[in-house]
Amino acid sequence: MSIGGKGRVCHVGRTLLSMALMSIMGVTAVHAAQCETDGLRAPMGYYQIPEAREGGSYTCDRVEPYRGDMNFTSKYEGSDSARNELNEDAYQSYLDATKAIRSFEKEVIAAADDYQVDGDGSAARDCVLENLDAWAQADALLPEEINHVGEAVRKWALASAANAYLRVKLSSDGAAFKDERTARIENWFDDVADGVRGYYTDREPRKVNNHDYWAAWAVMSTSVATGNCGHWDWSMTKFEEAMRQITEDGYLPKELSREDRALEYLNYAMQPLTMVAVFAEVNGIPVHETYGEGFETLARNVVAGLDDASEIESITSYSQLTDGLHTPWGLAWMRPWTETWGELEGMSEFLASYGPVKSTRLGGDVEFLYRIDPLWPADGIPVAPDLRIDH
Repeated sequence: MSIGGKGRVCHVGRTLLSMALMSIMGVTAVHAAQCETDGLRAPMGYYQIPEAREGGSYTCDRVEPYRGDMNFTSKYEGSDSARNELNEDAYQSYLDATKAIRSFEKEVIAAADDYQVDGDGSAARDCVLENLDAWAQADALLPEEINHVGEAVRKWALASAANAYLRVKLSSDGAAFKDERTARIENWFDDVADGVRGYYTDREPRKVNNHDYWAAWAVMSTSVATGNCGHWDWSMTKFEEAMRQITEDGYLPKELSREDRALEYLNYAMQPLTMVAVFAEVNGIPVHETYGEGFETLARNVVAGLDDASEIESITSYSQLTDGLHTPWGLAWMRPWTETWGELEGMSEFLASYGPVKSTRLGGDVEFLYRIDPLWPADGIPVAPDLRIDH
C-alpha cells in the first residue's frame, strides 16, 4: 500500500484496493493509486516555463482571508428533492456571503495565468503565494461551523487554490519553494483537504453526486501539490465510485434527477471527472482503458445533449435549461479530453465556437495547459524542465 501523509515516501507502482474494500465496492482488480518515488505528477502544461516579457509594474490584488463560519444558504432554498428551482433571494444571500472566497479563487488563478501565460514575472508568482499564505496563516476554510453548502464552497476553493499553486510551483525555480511560507501553504492545503475528505467520505449512495466528484478533483489537486498519497488514494476511490454510477446507457442517475437541469448537471459532473481521469492517466493509471465504455458513453451523451437536448428531455420528461452551458468555462473539460484521448463527435465544433476555454476551478487557462505537444512523454511520466529560470 502507498503511505499517505506529508513528507512520507510513496511506494513505486500501483496500489490495489484491499480485498475488503473491493468486496464492499463490488470491484475486482482496480488500481486505486500510484505514487512515484519522486512524487505525483501533473500534465506537462503545468511545467511550462513562462516567457519573460517586458512590461511595467505588477499590481497584486490581495484578498482578505475569510474568517467566518461557512453556514451558507443554498440558491435552491425551498426547492423539492430535484433541487432545480432557483430562489433569487437565497442566491443573492449566497453570493454576498461567499464573495470573499470566490474572489480568492479568481485572484489566485488570475495571478497564476499572469505568471505562467502572460510572463509577468516573479511579482505575479508572489501574488499567488502571498494570497495563499495569508489564507493559510488565518486558517481560512477551516471553520468550526460549516453546513453542506459551505462544504461545497470549500472544495471548489481548494480546487482553484491548489491548481494555482501547482502551476507556479512546477514552472518555477525549485529554490523558491523551499521556505517556511511553502510549508505553511502546503500544510494548510492538507488540512483543508482533510476537511473535504471528512465530509465526503462514506456518503449514503443516494447522496453521492457531482459534489463528490468535485471533492475528488480538489483533493487530487492537493495530493499532487503536497505529495500526499493518502489524498491521492481517496480521490481515486471517489472516481471509481462515480464510474460505478454510470448506467448502461451512459448517464448519471443523480444528475438526471435534476429534471430540467439534468443536462446542466451532467455537463457539470463531466468537468471534475475529466480532470481526475487526466491526472490519473499522467500518473500511469489507465482509467480510460478501464472504464472507457461507460465513461466515454457518458461523455458522448453530454456532448450530444449540448448540441441537441431532445434525448435527455425524452428521458427526463423535462425541457432542459441551457442558459450558461455554452460558455468557455462550461465546456472547458472538452479540451483536456480531446488532447488526452482524442475528440468525440461534436467537441471540435464546440471548442472552435467557444474557445479558448478557461475555468477557474479547472486550473485557469485550460487552453494553455493542455494544448501542448506532447501532453506528456510516451512513458506516461512527465518530467519538469531541467533548466529553471527564476524570472
